[in-house]
Amino acid sequence: MNTRNLLPKRTLRFLFAVSCMQLVCLLSTPAAQAQSKKEVTKISFKKDKFNRIYLPAKVDRDTIALLFATYSKTLRLTPYFYETRQLWPSWDRLMSTDKNGGPHSKSVFYLPKIEVGPLKFRNEETVINQAFPDSIATGSTGTLMVYQYNWKINNDRNEMLVSKTPFSPEQAYTTISYKNNTPPTAVVNISKVNSEFILDLGSGAGFLVSSTTAIGRAIIDEYRLSPTRTVTSNIHSHKLVDTIYEAVIPSMTFNGLTLKNQKVVISSAVPHNIIGTGFLGNYNVILNNSKKRKVQSAIILEKRLVE
Repeated sequence: MNTRNLLPKRTLRFLFAVSCMQLVCLLSTPAAQAQSKKEVTKISFKKDKFNRIYLPAKVDRDTIALLFATYSKTLRLTPYFYETRQLWPSWDRLMSTDKNGGPHSKSVFYLPKIEVGPLKFRNEETVINQAFPDSIATGSTGTLMVYQYNWKINNDRNEMLVSKTPFSPEQAYTTISYKNNTPPTAVVNISKVNSEFILDLGSGAGFLVSSTTAIGRAIIDEYRLSPTRTVTSNIHSHKLVDTIYEAVIPSMTFNGLTLKNQKVVISSAVPHNIIGTGFLGNYNVILNNSKKRKVQSAIILEKRLVE
């Protein structure tokens, strides 16, 4: 056998195979990049004076501003959508606890379809909510909607990025892990008392403390606070009187980080301790929702370019 003729043939086959592999890689790289770009949806949003986010949404023929909230479980809409018969009854009740610790329930409906930007959500559990008169929102997201995607809020550009894959932070300030399928929470320490605060992007508050909690009573006692004002409301209950205290805390911790001279508001009307966009709006926010039992979800605060 003439090995001198076989060697060039083998070499040519090898070089041809390598060339084909390189060509495939060159062609597949732009395709992969294009695919990754398609997997991220960008939605521009508007904000109010409290830094709360309103996403453009559409229900049937109605265009609405949908408040991006991370506390309530279900989608919440104003009575208009019940009156126009756009909701389907589910015959279920959503149980909750009122201000006095008693049981409270609302009828649960199904909304056949809602579009948030280019995203489509179907058969979302919905409750009717009596909106505040000065609110521009005609609804708010529920955690059942939020958990379906990962969200990256760019408060510098007023843009929301949405993806099925988790986002990586560019300049993380702090990362807060929390249990899946629950509202995000963070531990706050004031007056030597630790307490979990719900991180609700649908609230325009900063640090809002319930006066009935241990941390609320500790702040009032340590700083010898007197009520700054009382507010009477009959929107959500019959003549609810809210007694409000205010304090500037010289030093406190949030998720283990020290905050100096942080203002807190203490209210007798709120049942839970909440951190809203009055504080969270100072950062860009990532919500990575885990679908794995052994991997917790995370909310990541990033430093903003514009302070």
